[in-house]
Amino acid sequence: MKNLFAILFCLISVFSNAQKTRPFDEDKFYSELSSLSQKKDFFEVKELLIANKSRMDKEVYFYYWSLVENAFSNFKESNEAIEDFLEGAGSMNNDSLFKEILMVKQLNLVNLFEYKNAYQTNQYIIENFKHVCTAEELDDLSNTGRIWKALENSNKQLINRSVDVKVQLSRDNAKLANVPVTVSGITKNFVFDTGANFSVIQRSVALEMGCEIIPIQFDVSAITGAKVKSDLAVIKELLIGDPGGSGQVVKCENVVFLVFDDTDLTFSEVNYSIQGIIGFPVIRNLEEIHITKEDQLVIPKTPEVYTKSNMILVGFVPVVQVIQDQDTLQFSFDTGAAETSLNSSYYYKYKKRVEKKGKKQTLKSGGAGGMVEYQGYLLPKVTLSVGLSTVTLQDVQLRKDHVGEVDSDFDGNLGQDFIKQFNEMIISFKYSTIHFK
Repeated sequence: MKNLFAILFCLISVFSNAQKTRPFDEDKFYSELSSLSQKKDFFEVKELLIANKSRMDKEVYFYYWSLVENAFSNFKESNEAIEDFLEGAGSMNNDSLFKEILMVKQLNLVNLFEYKNAYQTNQYIIENFKHVCTAEELDDLSNTGRIWKALENSNKQLINRSVDVKVQLSRDNAKLANVPVTVSGITKNFVFDTGANFSVIQRSVALEMGCEIIPIQFDVSAITGAKVKSDLAVIKELLIGDPGGSGQVVKCENVVFLVFDDTDLTFSEVNYSIQGIIGFPVIRNLEEIHITKEDQLVIPKTPEVYTKSNMILVGFVPVVQVIQDQDTLQFSFDTGAAETSLNSSYYYKYKKRVEKKGKKQTLKSGGAGGMVEYQGYLLPKVTLSVGLSTVTLQDVQLRKDHVGEVDSDFDGNLGQDFIKQFNEMIISFKYSTIHFK
């Protein structure tokens, strides 16, 4: 949505009454909304919309409100706002704006596990708005469209639990949290990773568990910047927990997995292999999770109500508000990352401080597709706060430049070194909040 500012001003010019006067600076207000949206600061956008709804042109309001509802995981409500927008803006001649809003609709449908409707929306965008799509957008639409097409007859993902469920996590050789997962009576340890856009499984493990593989060979972008080929599997029933021990399990139905070749999830340099990953679509659907310092995962039957939000979604990525000094930063949130890291946007915000205090060096990071080296800094000390919880981290890695799929919109990624400073972490996906005890 890089051209959102120009697009929204076009929208305003179409719908505003030229004779109408407002008791506030309209141009300044809409400029601020656009700027905040581009920065993904939907906390502030939400406050501005609530405070100024009666002053706004309703189509502009519905446009921004759909973005807010999407960010706060209210996907059905976001699509309702999109329909209200399209009803009023149907005759407007601005294909770029329609493309942007339909992209959000497609994302909402995917998050609602309505794959057939997502595919139809995907194709509608390609057929009607190809002329206002970038080459990158068209490539992404074509690639993801293959996924939604392959899943169009799949049932929605469902999560079932009758009691509060407690699961003991384990740590693998990379010190990542693993959860026991049972499919067809076979139990494996999968990484429990909020930073994974999808759940992932090794091809050999999928075959061992009797999964039916859908051979579509679509492209997945790796951290190296390379494309990794993947197929799909839909697991009809998957148990998270220990069915043979405590018997406390969460039953997950119709879970979509990306199927990677074993070599793409094996890191021979460090003698490490990932059998599978429980990714964000499953974790978000749990509604609320607690992870203790003793690596116990607690999944309440009934989520607690929280009134204050400090977490949003950007696409499939959970993003948390982080305070440094008195600055509000945005960090992606990744339980599958051992260490907190900083991105290029952080470098440019604090360039003088980083170059003065940091140690310049070549750094490494790994993911599907292998390892990548990049230039960056090692900062001896970084103090970060989430809510009322503050941690000072030592020797934090900072990427100086954009690397692979790391999103430069975020200032960093919050990892286990922050999380493990506390006795308990609580994440409410239902109420978009995270806090530490």
